[in-house]
Amino acid sequence: MFTQKVRVTAPSVDDIYWVDDDDEYVSGVGDDAILEGNLEEQANRVVLDLNDVRLLVDSRRADRHKKSTTSMAIGEQLFQKRYNISNDQAYDLLKENYRSRVRSTIGNLTIDHSMVANRLQSPYYKVKLSKSQARSFHRPNFVIRPNTVIHFSRLRHRKKKKDKGKDVAQIFATSKDLSLGDGSQYVMLEYSDEYPAVMSNFGMGSKIINYYRKKSTEDESRPKLNIGETYVLGSQDRSPFWNFGFVEPGEIVPTYYNRLVRAPIFKQQVNNTDFLMIRSTGGGEGQKYYLRSIPNLYTVGQTFPVTEVPSPRSRRVTTASKNRLKMVVFRVLHKSENERILVKGISSHFPDQNDMQNRQRLKEFMEYQRTGEDQGYWKIKATDTLPNEDGIRSMVSPEEVTLLETMQVGQQFLADAGYGGGKEDDEQHEGMSTEEKLAPWITSKNFINATQGKAMLELHGEGDPSGCGLAFSFIRTSMKGGFKAMGEPTDEKVDKSKYGGHSYNVALQQKAYEEEIARIWNAQKKDLTALAVTAAPAHS
Repeated sequence: MFTQKVRVTAPSVDDIYWVDDDDEYVSGVGDDAILEGNLEEQANRVVLDLNDVRLLVDSRRADRHKKSTTSMAIGEQLFQKRYNISNDQAYDLLKENYRSRVRSTIGNLTIDHSMVANRLQSPYYKVKLSKSQARSFHRPNFVIRPNTVIHFSRLRHRKKKKDKGKDVAQIFATSKDLSLGDGSQYVMLEYSDEYPAVMSNFGMGSKIINYYRKKSTEDESRPKLNIGETYVLGSQDRSPFWNFGFVEPGEIVPTYYNRLVRAPIFKQQVNNTDFLMIRSTGGGEGQKYYLRSIPNLYTVGQTFPVTEVPSPRSRRVTTASKNRLKMVVFRVLHKSENERILVKGISSHFPDQNDMQNRQRLKEFMEYQRTGEDQGYWKIKATDTLPNEDGIRSMVSPEEVTLLETMQVGQQFLADAGYGGGKEDDEQHEGMSTEEKLAPWITSKNFINATQGKAMLELHGEGDPSGCGLAFSFIRTSMKGGFKAMGEPTDEKVDKSKYGGHSYNVALQQKAYEEEIARIWNAQKKDLTALAVTAAPAHS
């Protein structure tokens, strides 16, 4: 006889039954029988319906005459293992595997900076931008008067052996090492954005990463391009552009990568009539001009912020301002024989602060000497120690300074437009104009939240930096029916009968959102790839 072990779960009973192959009940052990110690007399013969949805049947051969406590316990374990419908443990492993894939794909790669950037060397890294500097950010006024004679100097020769075995900070130790007047190799990047979200400062490092997605799990190829590092993505790896860009199987997407932004780049052909003119100043050599050919030219697609730009009155701004003061003071102290300073000795570094404000800020970590040989000077508190140069550099990173400058540029733009210094971000953006919604501290936060599924973007409309549907608008919209596909009327009254009495359908909205993202991404890709054809030199 073939028997089956059946676990019956009901609101008031949880019994174990043994059933023979004619679907008849053989023996059952109930709660009352266990309490009374009478197990043999409780066996009844009843018809048991194995199709009952409340029954779980474990089909195994069993000897109903050899029922021991040990076998029952083992049976329980096997039963729980087999009928663990939720399968939580397996899902936890799957989630952990996915997270590791995501981390390996979009995690931070090593980015090295020159010593000029690490030191936040003046005048390239300012504490506060002036109005003119904020208005012409990364667009310095460069005017050559008519009839001016320019003499191009010969390029300096830089020996490759000199740089062998050195790290980036050693190779680019001074501002002179960063000049293109020494014949070193370079790549020119031309932004498609008129006003990129964030731009790196002088001497900061970036990488070109060539993302390649495998065609299948068996694909072991690793394509290599002339410029950049190859990074292979598995079929399940998340896109390096999060949910706003794609790397299709078998496709290579060159990417501009650093700790501030990420963007696809598109190689262009250079006209044989185009050259790069370089004006080099400083370094004890005065002003010199150089003329060079352009070996590698790329167009940068829309830049995606990786780090949120701080808002004007945020704690990040206050903390960075205090640490920047400490960096200046500590370096002045290192140069002083007696490790002491006067307020006027640091005033030039903080043009937006008066002496009284600087004294107030110095009190947090310095002591004013009222007596003795150091009377009238400021010295570091006796309980503190003067950090070394490495410790000073770690106080504020080049990326943080760049983000603060981006915030200042945004403030100046809003001030010039008549909006004061700009509003703080809020969840609803009520009463804010388009210019205010496009403040860098708001758009960067919107985008980062959107990559995490915490917000939705308009994607198109007034916030589109291209103005023609080739880039994403980072203006936030409501996740509850706020997104409208391009061409869909925004002020049309919603027919709730279409969505079962609701104002929108979640699945349909998400589908339209993803389709619009794909449309914009592919349109940008097609447009910037076509530039390579139009820029190709004509054949003679």
